[in-house]
Amino acid sequence: MTKCSIVIDLGFGDAGKGLTTDFLASQNPKESLVVRFSGGHQIGHTVSTDALTHTFSNFGSGTLLGVPTYYSEHTTLFPPAILDEGNFLKKYQPKLYFHPLAMITTFYDIAFNRAIEKQQNHGSCGLGFGTTIARNKEEIYLYANDLQFNWVLKERLISIKNYYETKLESQSKSVQEYYKNELKDYNEAYFIESCFSIQKFYNLKSLSELKKTFEHFIFEGSQGILLDTQHGFHPHTTWSYTTSKNAIQLIKMHLEEDAEIAIFYVTRCYQTRHGNGPMSKTASVTLQNNENEANVTNEFQGEFRTQVLDTELLNYAFNSDAIHHQDLKIEKNLMITCLDQLPSFYYENLLQKLDIKFNTVHGSYGPKRACISQFLSK
Repeated sequence: MTKCSIVIDLGFGDAGKGLTTDFLASQNPKESLVVRFSGGHQIGHTVSTDALTHTFSNFGSGTLLGVPTYYSEHTTLFPPAILDEGNFLKKYQPKLYFHPLAMITTFYDIAFNRAIEKQQNHGSCGLGFGTTIARNKEEIYLYANDLQFNWVLKERLISIKNYYETKLESQSKSVQEYYKNELKDYNEAYFIESCFSIQKFYNLKSLSELKKTFEHFIFEGSQGILLDTQHGFHPHTTWSYTTSKNAIQLIKMHLEEDAEIAIFYVTRCYQTRHGNGPMSKTASVTLQNNENEANVTNEFQGEFRTQVLDTELLNYAFNSDAIHHQDLKIEKNLMITCLDQLPSFYYENLLQKLDIKFNTVHGSYGPKRACISQFLSK
């Protein structure tokens, strides 16, 4: 029977999806495939081993174990970043599969994203994910399938350039100038070359084709439920379904109807938010052993904030996700990370306040899969 594990962040992101995906991939790496079903190259999922600590953006978090990654039609791709990260990881022989309709981000999308974000301050990371989704919704397309054809690619880029020049006409002078400044060093020939160069890393496949090759499909989520386009808090949301919604849809459409499905809900033992937007007003936390925090203040997202967990928000996240799989029998698991950073935290106290019962509860006392302990199992 096909086994499917879905990794979902219960908060505003940054909870440990990379660690959890790496942990699941380690159980049967030769038969596993990591599936990206939301988000794009704006993610940052950190995996640590004795040999390397790496933050994945374009490859799945099972890559250090030799596990390939599939990008679905719900995701975005940025060829220059794929090329850079793929070359950095070449000793691990990274391998990608793309759905032909996976969406391609361009420098035009990034420039417009950054120009608008300077005005709106919604908390975007400035990598063009939202603007890529918005452009596709307006039927100005560029797909993974197009990257095989030189003339097609060039014509698509002309359409995208013209699309943004038209949009800029209704923007303020400051937005127009910021956009133009972002593109002043843009080398279109390099972008096109990267589109062809990344072909050494990927094949175009449907998930239906891949079910004959793999037994364990690990659906690696992006961001968190509290940033979801349906369940987050406008306007500080992402242009993506960060619940299990897309994963469940892909499983039903392309894998076995009776597939064994397990969701691994992930939370740090404290609340976090990287970027502008509301955050539950709980008490502050004093952390230790967090010198290697991967989330740092940047120009677009702002500072990384931390506070005590809010169980009401956790229950809201569980409740929101359950909407998307009410008719299915699903195993539910909890992963609590960063327990070494907050020694005063007791998972038993948290479990008593949650509205959901779990098949297993795991906790991580460090950044490596060896730091994970299993607390409860039915």
